[in-house]
Amino acid sequence: MSEERALREKRKILGEVAGWGINNDANHMTGPSRDGSGLAKAILLSLDHADVEKKHVASISAHGTGTVYNDSMEMKAFKKVFKNAVSTYSIKGGIGHTMAAAGLIEALIALKTLEEQKIPPTVGVTEIDQEAKGWVSDQSQDMPGDYVLSTSSGFGGVNAALLLKRGRS
Repeated sequence: MSEERALREKRKILGEVAGWGINNDANHMTGPSRDGSGLAKAILLSLDHADVEKKHVASISAHGTGTVYNDSMEMKAFKKVFKNAVSTYSIKGGIGHTMAAAGLIEALIALKTLEEQKIPPTVGVTEIDQEAKGWVSDQSQDMPGDYVLSTSSGFGGVNAALLLKRGRS
């Protein structure tokens, strides 16, 4: 809802969509580009839309399907955008893939991450791939920061990124 309505109705503001980016890399009917370029562009668009510098992103909520192909593509995209590792997690191991609802559920958990200032572990990870070391953890972590990036990549090469900002209590 709008900030005005939330304030008028005295509702707690959980957070806000500070920026967003979406594109289509038109790579394949069921998969995004393997080099992560489409997702990287969506992330950069979200940061630009929000007028927020990369260094302010405290955590990334990855789409994280748990497939070698998709997870590798996401790590490539994150590394194209961010100079240093950003704590990254995925919730798919705990909830499964909810298809069309996945992005919404991931955004809601990202808002909770901002509220509690805790990064959840990547559920179900037993061995962290070399490509994800320093980014992904099987343990929860403290997260002092005001921004979480939530990403999704899907069928037809669609890539989306939401930059979520912590709400005020």
